[in-house]
Amino acid sequence: MDHWWIEPMRQAFGGRRVVLAGAMAAAWTEHIPMLRSAGADDIIVIATQGRGAGAAPDVETVTLDMPDDLSMMDQIRFGERALADPPAEVVDALERFDPRRQAVVVGTFLNTAPAIDGRTFLSYRRPEWVALEDKVVIDAFWDRAGIERQPADVVVLDHATEAAKRIDRGGGTVWAADARDGFHGGATATYWVNDAASERRAFAGLRAVCDRVRVMPFVEGIPCSIHGIVLPDGVAVMRPVEMVTLRRGHQFVYAGCATFWDPDPAAREQMRSIARRAGEQLATEVGFRGTFTVDGVVAADRFWPTELNPRFGAGINTIARAADVPILLLNELIGGGYDAGLPAERLEDTLVASADARRGGGTWMGAVARPSDADGRDVACDDAMRWNWSNDPQRRSGTLRGGQHFLRCTYETSATPTGPSTAARAASFWDFVAAELGADTAGLAPARPIRR
Repeated sequence: MDHWWIEPMRQAFGGRRVVLAGAMAAAWTEHIPMLRSAGADDIIVIATQGRGAGAAPDVETVTLDMPDDLSMMDQIRFGERALADPPAEVVDALERFDPRRQAVVVGTFLNTAPAIDGRTFLSYRRPEWVALEDKVVIDAFWDRAGIERQPADVVVLDHATEAAKRIDRGGGTVWAADARDGFHGGATATYWVNDAASERRAFAGLRAVCDRVRVMPFVEGIPCSIHGIVLPDGVAVMRPVEMVTLRRGHQFVYAGCATFWDPDPAAREQMRSIARRAGEQLATEVGFRGTFTVDGVVAADRFWPTELNPRFGAGINTIARAADVPILLLNELIGGGYDAGLPAERLEDTLVASADARRGGGTWMGAVARPSDADGRDVACDDAMRWNWSNDPQRRSGTLRGGQHFLRCTYETSATPTGPSTAARAASFWDFVAAELGADTAGLAPARPIRR
């Protein structure tokens, strides 16, 4: 395959030392051969969220271990604090590796720190970009971009019940916290309220993290996202990605993403059109560059956007792997003002065609008990959607990777149906994990099937 991205990477990394900073150590492993192909001189990894699942980097690595009881968002914030104010062991390692402070520093897609110990990141999330991820400002953004949306009220938390009565269309309402304590994702600080018990749970969870909430109607359908990449010459828009958001009663549980699901053609084009408008608005309003996502729900009538993430979403990795594109590094180049190697239209055509032809993804969760017991093991899913351990590569439906606080099942492409939602498959998998590994993951349910 034509590695058109090598030359731009050579411009940024060729002949230079590279610092890879943030996230779990294993998250950087796949990027190291690509940096070497681009001529990177030497590489160090500063892992701020533990070892992670999968192979460790084959370069010098400083790993900061996290406390065992952190939620997904607390793990992210732990890592971000370590970049903004690195501990002595990180400062010492950087000084040994890069005493002249000339290394190129690459952060994670969530990084908001402009520098680490005085070394400037190639790219980072600007404050004006992060501000648009606040759930209580997004409706005004949709309106400015001419994007149709569901009605919503933004109110102080104590007025959420009254707002819900006005907004509810029969299925309950969804309450999303503001960003007072920082951005939130992965279905955290977001509550489906449909009865007294779910209302009490929402108040209990939201009082500690926000002042205001956005209240919108609950929309039944397939949770999904659509990515775009803002370049100087336009917006490259991707194909849809299913967000595997399961349910425990009225609680949303984020559990991965995949590209096996296909919405109908009309919904797909709605998603792509909305992403293009959102990307153009981001570029105009805040000078955004790089990857973003519009998240939402494909319902019986259409795709409804629910939130904007002016940053990477997990699904772009699956899309880019289908085309053998190192998307995290490419995204850093774009954010840092380097050429992407292809114009927007050709980048869009390349990534969409590959992702449509080669599906991928899986299901994963943090805070899973004893994940290392499953590291590297294969699993099989039968026609009745029952999972079992597998010793036969011909019957493999997925492979597990487990590390501190984390378990992932990557689906085997040839063994996973294309077209239907993968959510029921994922829910069954987590029942299997509960039974085999003792994790608290049993009893999750997929979204209800929809008819369009």
